[in-house]
Amino acid sequence: MANFFKQKRITRFLNKLSYFSLDKNLPHLELRKYRLTNVVVFSITFFLILFAIFNFIIGNKTLVIFDIAVILFISIPSIILQYKKCYNFNKLFVVLAFIIGVAVVAFFKYDVYRQSEYLLLGGSIIPIFLFDKWRKNLMFVLFPITFFAITFYFSFLEYNKIVLETSHLILALCFLMIFVLSSYFKQHMIHYYNSLAESNATKDKLFRIISHDIRNPFNSLLSSSELQLKFLRNREYEKLEKTSQIINTSANQIYELTQTLLDWSITQTSSFHVRTEMLNINDLVEQVVRFCSIQAREKDIEIITNYGNPVYVELDNVMTQIAVRNILINAIKFSYRNSVIKVYVRQFNDFVNIDIVDKGIGMSEQRQKEIFNKPVISSEYGTERERGTGLGIVISKELVEKQKGKISVESTEGKGSSFTLSFPLS
Repeated sequence: MANFFKQKRITRFLNKLSYFSLDKNLPHLELRKYRLTNVVVFSITFFLILFAIFNFIIGNKTLVIFDIAVILFISIPSIILQYKKCYNFNKLFVVLAFIIGVAVVAFFKYDVYRQSEYLLLGGSIIPIFLFDKWRKNLMFVLFPITFFAITFYFSFLEYNKIVLETSHLILALCFLMIFVLSSYFKQHMIHYYNSLAESNATKDKLFRIISHDIRNPFNSLLSSSELQLKFLRNREYEKLEKTSQIINTSANQIYELTQTLLDWSITQTSSFHVRTEMLNINDLVEQVVRFCSIQAREKDIEIITNYGNPVYVELDNVMTQIAVRNILINAIKFSYRNSVIKVYVRQFNDFVNIDIVDKGIGMSEQRQKEIFNKPVISSEYGTERERGTGLGIVISKELVEKQKGKISVESTEGKGSSFTLSFPLS
């Protein structure tokens, strides 16, 4: 038990050391790079102290002096740079100092028998995680260049010429493998982090919108139900109709917000897979139209359908219905009272297109560019002050693309919008 707590204290101390002089509010990826700088510096300093003690014991005074010099002129300045928050300059300083230090040891034959140049092979992974783009490539290339410069230098001294051996090719391949595998892992890590950050940002924004939007209908629901109880006690039955309408409207708003949240939560689960079956696309769209007709009638909106010949496509029934429903509900929300929404199903080349056309408020060009992007989700009012999360169209896009389909929009501000959901026939 005592060993366990001792191990936890050591782990906690090392973790604190990795965060030495770092602002934890820095962007996550930058913070990881600066932590790695600390890990490299403190690790090398620790081993240099061990080497200095070992070299002192065996009587190698030259290497003792070299180890102490590295600590004084590289480790301590690096720690000072980190303390002064010169993070980017410190990264460059550490990598160049590592290369120069190894080269000095090798070229001046301070460490002939231990072949210190091989430290460059292991250390070549450091710039891959500390730098990005061309800086990463440039800093990495310095490691194999220095390594082979040392190798060929001693080869020339021994044979009076540069001798190429099979081991040189193997070592070059090792450098290449380190670069390729580490770069792939880094890109995968960055992609995963960006996806996670985007998902968290979307979730946070969605919950902020819903917590704001759901408060109003709940307040209306509570106040109207209290009024209804009062009217019932006072036998004022003629006033019940107005409060009943408010309760109905509030309940519908809460239902729509809850439905959107449920749809979104389904798309975010890793277990949500496409389960295709052969569907008559006309029947599927007709089911969605019937479902949305109730909401359309409340605004006296007529939904006109034009299906043409039956088209059978392998699709996920639930995913496709959610995608079409979200777009159609959106069209109703932004259409004027007594207007018309047209729904077409058409076969075009190797695709079947579902077009939903309204004559509502339309969108600006800027809004059309942003509408399918998660980071710009926003709560907007419909033509009769209906509120929404703005997430429905993003959900539709994800569900359509999961089925190898496409979604697009054409819109003119003040004249209406036309959404097209395209699915491959095979």
